[in-house]
Amino acid sequence: MADDRDDRILIRSRWGTNRYVFNFRNPVACVVFAGLALLACGLLYASAHPDTPQWEEKELRSAVKKATAELSEESRVGPGLPGYGEVLQSRIAGHGPHSESLLSSDQEARVVVALASPQPEHDYFGDSVEEADYTITADGTNTALCLTVTALTSKYGYSSVSFKTRNGSCPTT
Repeated sequence: MADDRDDRILIRSRWGTNRYVFNFRNPVACVVFAGLALLACGLLYASAHPDTPQWEEKELRSAVKKATAELSEESRVGPGLPGYGEVLQSRIAGHGPHSESLLSSDQEARVVVALASPQPEHDYFGDSVEEADYTITADGTNTALCLTVTALTSKYGYSSVSFKTRNGSCPTT
């Protein structure tokens, strides 16, 4: 008959102490030991790398600058269209800290783009100028930026979209 000690996951130590140790002759004990080691490593990693990346002032300014440069080149959407704040928010978050990580969708929630002026009306059939102010803030920094968006509309969309960034929150009207 096989030794009973081979069946148990925990056995008494053979070194004369009265402690229980893992029985590495049992394959289940080896799997349990490896699982506990991986769990310990994962907990250490998670404690050293918090899952809430924070923005810094420099990162926010850089992300706003890059996002506005992209939107200015494209000139497809403007402040008169519904949901323009969300477009700004996702573009800014795309240039923020950890934007390449799996947390990028969570990062969008950490950028706040609030309309500070009345929503401009889009003229679908003629030429006009649309202008709106947005206050941009982000978690981890007390910095607020006022972004003024000016768009020239044409019969077929937008001919140009320009941006002006100022420090501080936009005055609400």
